[in-house]
Amino acid sequence: MPRPNPFLLVTMLFWGFNFISLKVLYHVMEPAAVMFWRYVIMGAILVAVCKITGNSLKIPPEHRNRILFAGFNSMGIYMIFFMEGVKLTNAGEAAIILVSNPVMVAIWMMALKLEPKSYAKVLGGLVALLGVTMVVVGRPGMFANSVDTSRRLLGDFLMLLGAASWSWAVVLTKPIAHKIKPLPLFTMSMLGGLPVMVLYGLVPAMHVHWGDFTSWQWFNLAQISIGSGVIGMVFYFKGVAMMPASKATMHQFLVPVLTAIFAAIILHERLAWIQAFGLAVLIVGVCVAQGVIRVRRAEVSVANEA
Repeated sequence: MPRPNPFLLVTMLFWGFNFISLKVLYHVMEPAAVMFWRYVIMGAILVAVCKITGNSLKIPPEHRNRILFAGFNSMGIYMIFFMEGVKLTNAGEAAIILVSNPVMVAIWMMALKLEPKSYAKVLGGLVALLGVTMVVVGRPGMFANSVDTSRRLLGDFLMLLGAASWSWAVVLTKPIAHKIKPLPLFTMSMLGGLPVMVLYGLVPAMHVHWGDFTSWQWFNLAQISIGSGVIGMVFYFKGVAMMPASKATMHQFLVPVLTAIFAAIILHERLAWIQAFGLAVLIVGVCVAQGVIRVRRAEVSVANEA
């Protein structure tokens, strides 16, 4: 059993609380406004961190299109799905669905022939899909014909689209990840999301009534921008550099667990037992797809009888 990495543990704590922070902020800001101001605050600080640490932010011409399109996905399209999805569904459900991202990365890599086809990845993907289905279908009142049920189902669907969009960004940056340091690479990619950010978030951002904020809401704005967005990202890259990728990935399973705990304490949301079991199934599926849990195809031999 790998020892937990302290940097990754802190990151997962920030990321797990992220869903709670958004729910708190949505009382005074639209999702588009939250997305815009988080981008501005986080981007300004990350640029400053890169400059202080001597990391160049000049995008290499040969990688420009790949980096900008990755940012268009991760800091643009993904953020729309993420912000709107969290607003419509429960915090715990959103976090659970999003953790399916590693399986989607594996599927993309095989589909694009960037990695060899793998029985384990296919099996793991199917198991993970079963887990997500249990999380969605297992919610209380799922089959009731109500506005609330429709909203939560739409929110879950948006979270799935968000996971797919984020996974595509990972696939795009994977071939150049060994050529550019992770922190400046991520900061450079933010430029690709700028057009989406402006079109989607500028007008709502200009209509925020800052005087309506409580100290609790100011804290949560700082949490998603500085805690999760800056400290979390810096610690994440530092932690990943200290251990194998497969072991680092294991820490991400803490996010939905922490979110569920925070949501129960602060938002009074509860996961049904079927949803909790679905989370366990999803984690098993991701572990199989990632090779953390190894499986072998059964070989059946038939003896020839004389």
